[in-house]
Amino acid sequence: EGRHVVRLKIGDPFVFGRGGEEVLEFREFGVEPTVIPGVSAAFSAPLLGSIPVTHRGVSNQVVMCTGYGRNNTSPDLIQYHKEQTVVFLMAVGRLRTLCHNLVSKANFPVDTPVGIVERAGCPDQRTVVGTMETIADLAEKYDVRPPSTIVVGEVVNVLLTEEDFGKEVFECEMQQGLVQSV
Repeated sequence: EGRHVVRLKIGDPFVFGRGGEEVLEFREFGVEPTVIPGVSAAFSAPLLGSIPVTHRGVSNQVVMCTGYGRNNTSPDLIQYHKEQTVVFLMAVGRLRTLCHNLVSKANFPVDTPVGIVERAGCPDQRTVVGTMETIADLAEKYDVRPPSTIVVGEVVNVLLTEEDFGKEVFECEMQQGLVQSV
């Protein structure tokens, strides 16, 4: 009695997290927990990587997905729409398969821009930019690891410029692989 239990989680505990499950567990013990909301990496990571998730005339909707479906399967994919941004969390380990499926099953053009914000908000944060066709090779080349947030859509190219990427620019005009370290 008189004690407090704190369960500290990063981001939004209800977005692909166990926050809801933990609330239900507490309730089974007669405790109604207080949940203090956080900001999901689906929104904060792109912001920190200079990628807006929406932009007037470019993207008017955002879809948030996990990289894993039930029982470790691939998630169902939403069909391509030019004015849509798709943000994937917990998906960098499946990037090559994800891009293949988005192109072959969800009709995404191979030149659709893709940005990966790795370790958002950390001193060693990086942003890697390519296309559906090139991003998996770039992620492998630059050894991109979790935690990473993947952003798919035309918004990837709205704010980022050649100057953002210093001397590590490869075929910029075609967005074949820009790497930015903070």
